[in-house]
Amino acid sequence: MTLARLTDEARKKGLEKAIAVRKTRSRIKEELKQGKTTIKKLLQDEELFKEYISGMKVLSIVSSLPGNGRTNAVRVLEELKISPIKKMGGLGKVQKASFFKYFNIS
Repeated sequence: MTLARLTDEARKKGLEKAIAVRKTRSRIKEELKQGKTTIKKLLQDEELFKEYISGMKVLSIVSSLPGNGRTNAVRVLEELKISPIKKMGGLGKVQKASFFKYFNIS
């Protein structure tokens, strides 16, 4: 399978979109860290979830919570039987249920 050749304009447009997504994800993690938003609010916004959250690693989300670092986040994910490299959009039904229960999300 060969990759499609992109024009310079298409490549530039893709790069700009990727930069915007990274900035938004960074802002989301910062808001979580500062307590300005919650996981529940992020998951309730379907458009936000589809566009940004679903592609973020669960480890990144959990470690961005106030009082949680990477080490604690890894421990929590092991307890929930969720791989640290799993993305939010890739969680199975059982994993979602345990994640929601742990973080009191209904």
